[in-house]
Amino acid sequence: MFLLAPLIFSCGGNSSEKAESGNILENLSFTVDTVLVDPGEELINLASGLRLADFSPDKKKLYLLNGVDQSLAVIDMEVLKLSGKNQFEAEGPNGIGNYHNRIQILSGDRMYINSFQSNAIFNFQGIKEETIKILAENIDSLSIEDEQNAWYGLMLSKDEKKVFSLPGNFFEGGRNLLVADFPSLKGKVIQLPATDLASNLRVILKSKEMMSVSVQEIFLQEFNGKIIIGNSASSDVYQYDYVVDSLELKTYQHVLVPNRKEVSVKAEVESQEEFQAEMDKINQQIAFQRFFEDPEMKRYYRFGKINLPKPSPDAEQKEEVFLFAYDRDFNLIGESRLKELTKVPQFPFFKDGKLWSYVNVEDELGFAVFDLSF
Repeated sequence: MFLLAPLIFSCGGNSSEKAESGNILENLSFTVDTVLVDPGEELINLASGLRLADFSPDKKKLYLLNGVDQSLAVIDMEVLKLSGKNQFEAEGPNGIGNYHNRIQILSGDRMYINSFQSNAIFNFQGIKEETIKILAENIDSLSIEDEQNAWYGLMLSKDEKKVFSLPGNFFEGGRNLLVADFPSLKGKVIQLPATDLASNLRVILKSKEMMSVSVQEIFLQEFNGKIIIGNSASSDVYQYDYVVDSLELKTYQHVLVPNRKEVSVKAEVESQEEFQAEMDKINQQIAFQRFFEDPEMKRYYRFGKINLPKPSPDAEQKEEVFLFAYDRDFNLIGESRLKELTKVPQFPFFKDGKLWSYVNVEDELGFAVFDLSF
């Protein structure tokens, strides 16, 4: 069901400079429609947006985990309708726990759930099939101290023969790449020095009342047999080819934005006011988002954002929004500022040649559908 008449936008940067560089986004324009998912007689819990969502391998279904009641909503993306719910248990031998970080839909109607309490694979009937526990004794160069944090970012390869994660300490040090065979869970740790910038932009609040830590995102994704390791503080990305065991660092020279955050912050503060001030320093510089693929055009994209200063503490946070385009080898081929947008689109993906992103329409699950013209 379409809700809004198309809105037409035109974007771009310095056209003369971009024309020389072959920027495919130089003349980008787009229209936007909004569509709603039909929930039938059920409710789709959007308290966490689509943070705990993932597509089926064929992209025809979207699964959304409700961490409150441990139900899994199944959305048919072909007809935009809730097709059912699967119920899981919170506790017991088949319990999925609470405080989930992510889900990954696997083949054969199975799902990996990453959480503080349990990292395991479940079938859609709610039965735990396998627990994934990383042990330092099985991983070359993994310390005992990092063993308990080896679940961070954990994901399985699409062929389900490898496991990857980003072990490290939330409060100090950097993160590296853990690579292990599955299901034996034997492997090694590979150093990732280019992610040190993100690790160093860590702010810890320690006071009598509370303790909080804010870190830059370091993420893992898989595209076409390669693992991509990126972070929000820098445009640099690693490509890890796990078939031939090779690691390559890709660096970029942007025109519209800096290539990385260039700011120093206090590593430790004692008040909420100091904490917010340091976070503002970080967030008012470029932040790079995760990649998403346009399989029809054989391109990759990602958004970037810069938080704008707020006129008052209660004002809505607005952002400068940027779109970057890459070829099949992750070479930068385009960049554009999307001046009409004040928020980065959430959970972006391509479907039927159009860019979709999650929107909450009065607590109903919706998608903004961007028809891009180059």
